[in-house]
Amino acid sequence: MADMTKAYNFISWLREKGGHIHDSTELKVDPETGLSPFSTSAIDKDERLVSCPFEIAITSELATKAICKLIQVKEDQLVWPAESSKQGEKWNERMKIGAYLGLHWAYQEKQGSSFPFDSLAHLIYLESLPPPSTLTTPLYFSTSELQLLKGSTLYGAVQARKEEWKAESDVVRKVLKEDGLTWERYLATATYMSSRAFPSKLLNIPEEGGSATHEAKKDDQESQPVLLPGLDLFNHSRGQPILWLSSLTPSADDTKIPSVSLISAQDTESGVQLYNNYGPKSNEELLLGYGFVIPDNPDDVVTLRLGSSTLPPNIQKKLKDKGLDSNKVFELRRNGELDKNLLEIVRIMLNTHNHANCDHDHDHDHEHEEEEEIDEEDEHALHQQEEKEMQLELDVLGMLGSMLDEKLEKLQTPLEKDEAGETEVREDIRRMCEVYKQGQIDILNAGMDKLSERIERIESLIDEGMGGCPCGC
Repeated sequence: MADMTKAYNFISWLREKGGHIHDSTELKVDPETGLSPFSTSAIDKDERLVSCPFEIAITSELATKAICKLIQVKEDQLVWPAESSKQGEKWNERMKIGAYLGLHWAYQEKQGSSFPFDSLAHLIYLESLPPPSTLTTPLYFSTSELQLLKGSTLYGAVQARKEEWKAESDVVRKVLKEDGLTWERYLATATYMSSRAFPSKLLNIPEEGGSATHEAKKDDQESQPVLLPGLDLFNHSRGQPILWLSSLTPSADDTKIPSVSLISAQDTESGVQLYNNYGPKSNEELLLGYGFVIPDNPDDVVTLRLGSSTLPPNIQKKLKDKGLDSNKVFELRRNGELDKNLLEIVRIMLNTHNHANCDHDHDHDHEHEEEEEIDEEDEHALHQQEEKEMQLELDVLGMLGSMLDEKLEKLQTPLEKDEAGETEVREDIRRMCEVYKQGQIDILNAGMDKLSERIERIESLIDEGMGGCPCGC
């Protein structure tokens, strides 16, 4: 249950720092979304719902300065130590911000010393966040709950994320020599980052003045994660009309300060929850990073990876010449349509493999495996070429069908008794896992249906028009 006193303290702190929250809002606890803002009266379109001054944004730069001042280390010391898996690499944003937030907790425990508010300026914000015991991302699942994801790609992703974050936690604690920076605390701060961070591009206003509007994007490579206290009170609603605005906003003393705001993009009635829009996200991304799912999520995907990093050099060259990457992660969506680049990669892989295994009586130079030109008047050669192309297409579709079928089988395999575990599974966790896995199954079935349709069309063409060679051989 949310601590309303800490929530109200945070709102007071936000306003004291020059932030803003609409007068027609109140914080209430929603059974599904937790502490959330609701409208107490109608709010018109284009009104500012909440603002966070740049000054109180939690960035890796702010975190670095605070850590160096408090721990008495230099910035170039914030690197992975010798004999670690990433020896010499600089800490990423998650490690810096995670250490900064974690030090708030560590210094609260120190006896006989006053809290260093000049370096650790976000204690009131941190105390307003959901307690770690209420977080529902898979890294907080029990062993039995995690088994509910077995057979899915998310199951492996959870294990990989835990290993990655655990290694980061160990490095932070070792370099800063602070035992209070425990794994449990790093897990909490890293989860806050994954579920509450905004892109750093929001902390920019055009040099010529004015303002800059933004929208959430799936992959924003130009930005780094930052925490914007106040903006992260608003939960996600897919398709919610909302505007992210970076601008100079009026403060209590009538000065204008650079801030990030959420602007309503539609009229809002009284008594409803006020939402943000995080952008299009699949249930896999939502569950792993945020701890919730959307039933029948239109943005849901199944990720496909060929796992072909050890392809022969001749195939790698052909793929490179066509600008294709066999290690790319492809997405299968609810319409079941397979990515054209994925089809082309498998086509090249199988076609080159077939060439290498046929006609060993001839010397083949692998640098010149181009298709021989066919005389358009040579009906026999044309017929043979058509047969090869159609058979290749059937092979491609068959290989991809096997891949999808294997994924389906893993998802639908019931857990053995010893895998299910003995600890109790929370009902909300069970429902989330069921929604996630059912979405994966639905998408894979849609993909199988599309493949079947294509196979039937090709087989029909073969039956109807390729009964024999036109030359009569």
